[in-house]
Amino acid sequence: MFASDRNNASPEDKVFPGVPTLGCANRALKLMAENAGIDKLVSFHVSRHTFATMTLTAGGDIYTTSKLLGHTNVHTTEIYADVVMEKKADAVNLMNGLFG
Repeated sequence: MFASDRNNASPEDKVFPGVPTLGCANRALKLMAENAGIDKLVSFHVSRHTFATMTLTAGGDIYTTSKLLGHTNVHTTEIYADVVMEKKADAVNLMNGLFG
């Protein structure tokens, strides 16, 4: 790679300066959770799981959800679909014995 390809940037220069680091995002999420009275582990990683599960629960399709998460393979996203299906089965099973 030639220096002209990098607009004379050095190898240490950031590609996206000013973008918060993962650590900054995690600190911000923990502060928001604390302010909301949430006493659970909250992180960027956990927020991705929440996003995927909520998107599929709300009726989003698995392919689009996969692309939004940046998964290269839709099979990775199928884990979330299994969680959603389990929640649906649990909801239906709440009615067991009501009409018997």
